Amino acid sequence: MLSSSRIKDCHSSRSQAVDKLIDRLRAEAKANGGIVSVLKSACFIVFYILLGMCFGIEMDEETVEKMDPITKNVLITIDTRINDFLPILRPVIGEQRKRALQVRKQQVHAVVTNTTATVLEWGIAQLIHNPDIQSKLFDEIKSTVATGATTVGGFNIPIDPNLEIFFPGITEDPKIWSNPEKFNPADRFYLGKEDADITGVTMVKMKPFGAGTRICPGLTMATVHIHLMLARMVQQIERTSYPPNSNIDFSGKFEFTVVMSNTLKARIKPMGGIR
Repeated sequence: MLSSSRIKDCHSSRSQAVDKLIDRLRAEAKANGGIVSVLKSACFIVFYILLGMCFGIEMDEETVEKMDPITKNVLITIDTRINDFLPILRPVIGEQRKRALQVRKQQVHAVVTNTTATVLEWGIAQLIHNPDIQSKLFDEIKSTVATGATTVGGFNIPIDPNLEIFFPGITEDPKIWSNPEKFNPADRFYLGKEDADITGVTMVKMKPFGAGTRICPGLTMATVHIHLMLARMVQQIERTSYPPNSNIDFSGKFEFTVVMSNTLKARIKPMGGIR
């Protein structure tokens, strides 16, 4: 499921899922005066994509929302029962198992959907906080993504070609990166001022997926999902802070992954130029 060929094979289901994400955000904004919850929709769409990849099935939104907590509960309750074989150890193992289940609840919630969705939420928060970069990113997408068949470099490009996009993140170590607190991915990476290898093969300047033989097997899947969802959201929707003119709280808290201390809320409206 995590191989490059398998991920490419799921292109059509990902595209359909992201269409649902855009429709879901628009519907939520319409019902709530333009306000949306980024993380909730992101978690939903990641789970929707995983259902398609794992089982090859499509479900309506209501069923998907019911399936997510059910699946997590199943994963949480699966456990070895040593105390069934050694009753004398039941008091000790029972207490350890209770603590382990609490940890597993956090792990399952994070690993199943929240790692990718949390990255998306943080990315959207930075774009809201840096509207000039949001505008630049939209202009780049608009100039790069065709709305129909087109010609690039003398080649005829059909609708919906397969694309591979690489977009590394940044760390906060001033010894490695210049101005690490500044969100400026275009100058930092696109113009070649600083290099980054998220696989850790040529250098280890950051390790969002680990490195070496223990590197996360979901690296390719996660990066494809984040790129696709973030690009489509910028392409279709402009986001501003909510409440209006408020400062975004970029503080984080640890819940297996580092999540935003306060769940991001945004006001959205259609982005001009592309529909």
